[in-house]
Amino acid sequence: MNQFELLVNCVENYSHIKNVASNKVAHSFSEKGIFQLLLEGYEAYCDMDEGFFIGMIDGYVENTTDAEKSEYNKHRERQSVLPVVLKQIAKQYHMTKIQAIESFYSSKTGEYFAQDNTEYYQKTADELLKCYQNEKA
Repeated sequence: MNQFELLVNCVENYSHIKNVASNKVAHSFSEKGIFQLLLEGYEAYCDMDEGFFIGMIDGYVENTTDAEKSEYNKHRERQSVLPVVLKQIAKQYHMTKIQAIESFYSSKTGEYFAQDNTEYYQKTADELLKCYQNEKA
């Protein structure tokens, strides 16, 4: 798993587990320094799976209420396409990994992507990138 995949997987899985939209999770991770924590953890524990990192986040963030019924079930679909999009955003706009994630999830495209009911999770990486680019133009 590369660093983009780690960051996206943690955002999307945490969204699913806690029943919170992934754009809100990404914003929270950014504000609380969790992205940086994950990147530093990746350097030390690169052979660990995402479950380890989710546990690390739970240990860092006090969150006592788990979702009873998740409304964000398409996290696996989002995990499969988003690292490709983020890599292109980082390259095209000369951003760090964290800046690319923050920029994407704070955009309207990212907000729609985070919601299962918009079905943006079904878009290809090229389609998502095009939506993002059009929004930023």
